[in-house]
Amino acid sequence: MNNKEHCKATRILLGVKPHPELHAYMDYYSKELGWGHRILRHNMSMVKDAEELYGEKGRLEVIFHIACDMGLIEKKDIDWGLR
Repeated sequence: MNNKEHCKATRILLGVKPHPELHAYMDYYSKELGWGHRILRHNMSMVKDAEELYGEKGRLEVIFHIACDMGLIEKKDIDWGLR
């Protein structure tokens, strides 16, 4: 998912106001590293950092972002959430 899709999924499926800057930060190296960008900023350290900055909702947002990148949440799930 791109940044816009991560934000849309966060809003629809979690019911949380997304933080676009958080998703952009997590995926900063995606163009350079492709799938490999997930070894950076897709970990428990990022979860803890987001919780410090944004509270519980930030923690959930990062975990959800990681789940999306792992394929546990797909674009079709976003459409389902709109029903």
